[in-house]
Amino acid sequence: MAEHSLLLVDDEVNVLRALRRVLRSEPIEVRTATRAAEALTMLDAHPAQVVVSDQRMPDATGVDLLATVRERHPDVIRLLLSAFTEVDTAIDAVNRGQVHRLIAKPWNDDELRVTLRQAFEQWDLTNEVHRLDRLTRAQNAELQALNRNLEAMVQDRTKQLAQKNQDLRDAYVQTIRALAEAVDAKDSYTRGHSERVGVYASKIARELDFPKAMIERVYIAGLLHDVGKIGVRDAIITKPDRLDDEETAEMRRHPEIGARILEPVRFLADVVPCVRHHHEWFDGSSRGYPHRLSGDRIPIASRVILVADTVEAMTSDRPYRKGLPLERVVSEIHDFSGTQFDPTVASAFLRILEREGERFIRRDQKFDIYAFIEG
Repeated sequence: MAEHSLLLVDDEVNVLRALRRVLRSEPIEVRTATRAAEALTMLDAHPAQVVVSDQRMPDATGVDLLATVRERHPDVIRLLLSAFTEVDTAIDAVNRGQVHRLIAKPWNDDELRVTLRQAFEQWDLTNEVHRLDRLTRAQNAELQALNRNLEAMVQDRTKQLAQKNQDLRDAYVQTIRALAEAVDAKDSYTRGHSERVGVYASKIARELDFPKAMIERVYIAGLLHDVGKIGVRDAIITKPDRLDDEETAEMRRHPEIGARILEPVRFLADVVPCVRHHHEWFDGSSRGYPHRLSGDRIPIASRVILVADTVEAMTSDRPYRKGLPLERVVSEIHDFSGTQFDPTVASAFLRILEREGERFIRRDQKFDIYAFIEG
């Protein structure tokens, strides 16, 4: 018998059959339901670790179903399958259903299998954290009757729990990474953009001697800085020419949209203002948006991300031009230091570039918090 169980919910039988075919080689038990009510009854009778629901169904939306699943079975990992990317659906899914991931139709078979494996891994990890937490609390009660020789065991258990919590946080980072990749995938020219911005920003943060927690926050904010583009029309995102004034105005809404999407997520509270203000200009001019903040009123993480975002955009190919050489990037950062860019952040970037040269913009880089702090 399979160790993991998956419940698929979709009113289209052909979709369920297609999903079964994709997952037939996976070591999981797959059950299906064609209605929300049927899914809830089945889930009560046969527990599952992961539920994948279609958004558009005749008796309830996928968000409504997953919100009910969250209330009845809070530990179940919830995923939403939808052909739609409206910002209201994304916000509703995060806010009410607290979904683990949005899966777009049509799906990529390999990516779907990887997503489900990660969902089961997160369930296993969370379940293990709960188990260790219960065990630790029980042992703490017993410790009052034990002598001090047992302190070493307590420390060992505490260390295990701390490691599990770190593992859970790492899983959150992987989920955030996947969300950023989904946004970047709307345009083939921006694939990997958010990851590179996050890495560049974390390098600048280290150069500025930020503490470990702040470097991690800068990286996550860099990953999520463009998440609001999920609410911008694809025709604008993928336009092969420069945007006109109306299109530019719509594109400029993406920092606020991104902040709205992230606000309901409690553990990202510190990241929200960083995302909202990553296009403000240091001198407070009208070219910055959305609030024309200036100087220290702009979150320091936003000032770092603006430099990283500019560097990544300039050195990457776009439909209307090829990536620019580093000499041009250096000139741009120099010229706009004190107006668009915080001079302290600009200087930190230029110091790194002087040491690393072309290595700074290597496109296969990934973020490693331990390498950045201890390396």
